[in-house]
Amino acid sequence: MSKKTALQTVQSFQMSMGTGTNEWMDLVSENITFKGPAADVKGKKDFIELNKGFFPMVRGYEPINAFEQGNYACLEGKFEVATPKGNEIVLLMAEIYTVENGIIQGVRVYYDAEEFRKEFGS
Repeated sequence: MSKKTALQTVQSFQMSMGTGTNEWMDLVSENITFKGPAADVKGKKDFIELNKGFFPMVRGYEPINAFEQGNYACLEGKFEVATPKGNEIVLLMAEIYTVENGIIQGVRVYYDAEEFRKEFGS
């Protein structure tokens, strides 16, 4: 069996999230860190809770670009997100993952948070 690359690990992670299975939880470290415009979390438990709150709001995703360099994988995509006000916003997002031995250690997310803040009040 061949070792997965950083990008393959992240693609497996996203495929699991997108199909609603829980396998993505096995692909993250107990000490994972997440940093983004709307949240910073540390640890697997808090990361899982953050994602359980975000992914039910996702109405669509369009990948734009993906590449890797060593232990890093970067994804660029367009998320369509439902808001509590009943609207839908589009977030162009870049995600940078740090992967070691097939396990995601860290995620940094970048997007223009202004529209998000208007809709979510954060």
